[in-house]
Amino acid sequence: MPPVMGRTARISAFLALLLCLFPRPLPATELTLPQGHLLGNHQAGISHFLGIPYAAAPVGARRWQAPAPAPAWTGARDATRLGPQCLQTPYPASSPYLQAPAESSEDCLYLNVWTPALTPAEPLPVMVWIHGGNFTRGSGGLPVYNGSELAARDVVVVTFNYRLNVFGYLAHPALSAEQNGSSGNYGLMDQVAALRWVRDNITHFGGDPGRVTVFGESAGSSAVNQILATPVARGLVQGAIGQSGAFLMHQPELADGYAVAEQFAESLQTDSLDGLRAKPAGELLTAFAELEATGARFGPVVDGTLIPDQLLRLYERGEFARVPTLLGYNRDEAASFALYPDFPGIFRTQTEFEEGLWSFAGPAALPLIWAYPEQPGSQRPYLDFWRDAVFGWNMHTWAELSEEAGQSAWLYFFTHVPNDFWGDQLGAYHAAEIPFVFGNNVPSHPQDRAVRELVQGYWVNFARTGNPNGEGLPAWPNYSDDARYLELNSRPRAAEDLSWLQIRLLGLLQAAVD
Repeated sequence: MPPVMGRTARISAFLALLLCLFPRPLPATELTLPQGHLLGNHQAGISHFLGIPYAAAPVGARRWQAPAPAPAWTGARDATRLGPQCLQTPYPASSPYLQAPAESSEDCLYLNVWTPALTPAEPLPVMVWIHGGNFTRGSGGLPVYNGSELAARDVVVVTFNYRLNVFGYLAHPALSAEQNGSSGNYGLMDQVAALRWVRDNITHFGGDPGRVTVFGESAGSSAVNQILATPVARGLVQGAIGQSGAFLMHQPELADGYAVAEQFAESLQTDSLDGLRAKPAGELLTAFAELEATGARFGPVVDGTLIPDQLLRLYERGEFARVPTLLGYNRDEAASFALYPDFPGIFRTQTEFEEGLWSFAGPAALPLIWAYPEQPGSQRPYLDFWRDAVFGWNMHTWAELSEEAGQSAWLYFFTHVPNDFWGDQLGAYHAAEIPFVFGNNVPSHPQDRAVRELVQGYWVNFARTGNPNGEGLPAWPNYSDDARYLELNSRPRAAEDLSWLQIRLLGLLQAAVD
């Protein structure tokens, strides 16, 4: 018979049970901004301030307007919870990018800050993340973007939401008429507004507004590519990291945006701007989803103002922020997109590949057909072509033009296959590097832990000094004239001329059809 528990022991056991059922709140941490007082959390040496408004709610008359300054508040604002994500439709259930449902709202312009020290001995470098999602989906508050692990390396980490899909990228003649001749890039305006907020406020979090690195993946990387080129963001960033995305191939023009807006308005049976602004947000989102299913696209456009010209021309003329850049892409970028039936541009047979390229470029396609020779029974040549055409050429060209403008560029090729379900299925797929950047959801395999240490080391060194190299890390060469790069996996190696022939042929094709 077990001994009878004493009174003190019973009380201790009861208290332990209560702590399991009702865990103690995290220790509070607070600070005061010009906007008002914030009450955040502190855990494992990192202070978290979540759901901070960086712009006024873009609702009512502010729908499809440039972001306005966020209003001040009175009392202590609860900064322990994420703000709602911007309105969006979910990814398909079979997608590796599907996320758990989260609170969504048209009122969504919030950011999050993680910092290891509010009053450091010296101001800390700042890393501002722009999420991906094809400018239609995503959020700065996804669990994989939690900045705690990265901030533990003595940087301040910021993530934020920006308007998406039809709310962020509706280009409409009536909007242009009321907004000095251009419209459509409200998501980009939000991104710039968030960077201005960082410039004006990050010292309160221990950050250095003169050492801001903007980094992003996929659409977020394309946004970084745009931020360096837009005149309204000059001086806001001192370094840029682009992971699998740029807009150096032809980008839609304002007239293209107008054509999509016309279809959108027709689907809602209204041709007036007042009518569109009066529609409930849910009705607009439904109409967007129906139009997107037909292949219509809402995204950034060359509007003549925020984006004055095609980005390739701006970069070729040196009309961009000349800051150090760390750029790259993944070996199996196309694998996750090939999961979708009839995904544009992904071929599945040699006949599809040859006919598709021929219809696009005529005889100019012949060298590319030769450069990606058929492998019977394998889709690899067509997936490699799509990877190089969509990501490889863009990232190489961005690196080349940065070097030509006198700024150092470093290129990576991520080949590590995560030891998890999606890695087993898709290899080093699109976005596979993100967990290793933030240090979240990394498999426990020793190779995965090694890659996390390498990636975070390189990224933080770059944010700190403008150079990814540092003590204990394998040397990463500049891109320079030899197209040098780092193959990034658990045993990184420096090499040169990554897909040299294919990238050059794609460049010739781009020039021929532009």
